[in-house]
Amino acid sequence: MPAGSRNRSAPASPSARRAQGEATRERILDAAVELIAERGFAATSIDALCQRANVVRTAIYWHFGAKEGLVVPVIERVASAWIDEIQRAVFREGDPLARLDRFVDGLRQLVMERPHLVRLLLALALERSDQDPATRAALRSIFERARTAIVSGIDTSLGQPWPESALIARTALAFVSHAVAQQLVDPRPAETRQHFADLRTALLLMIGARLREREVAAP
Repeated sequence: MPAGSRNRSAPASPSARRAQGEATRERILDAAVELIAERGFAATSIDALCQRANVVRTAIYWHFGAKEGLVVPVIERVASAWIDEIQRAVFREGDPLARLDRFVDGLRQLVMERPHLVRLLLALALERSDQDPATRAALRSIFERARTAIVSGIDTSLGQPWPESALIARTALAFVSHAVAQQLVDPRPAETRQHFADLRTALLLMIGARLREREVAAP
């Protein structure tokens, strides 16, 4: 055996290289989610991504081609976490009022504890959707999935499809988007709590109005 061969490291196996490459890709995505939520897409530089993810520039180009190649994977990463949070907010037990309270409280917690999820989506919608069809399609898919998750939860709770579920879903998502934007200019927790108290009131008024319309229309 040649001298010094014992100290020479054996080349990594293909599976080890794949695992290392996947770990690097995940670090880049995590860094991109954090930075875009903090700064927006345009202000997130390749150098900042490298520093946050602790990678070299070539790693970003290898995995994503360019900074623009990060957009859709970042949206998909955030979408999974966002949809999971929404699904947990749509509780399916208890009386209707208790379910409504848990649903609104779950959305409030999402905004107060993980606002970066919605903030990132809004930032990309403002910066990229008008110039990038792939970004627009990815965002449209996410908002549709969020709406579907709410509708499914409401219908499951009631045991049957309810025509007003879609209206509730659109109203709730609009309130979430506005609450995240409001937090940027007025981050006081009391204001966010009041915002979702208003959402609860709006949903109760909306549901009550629809039920009254049904009673009037009934023969």
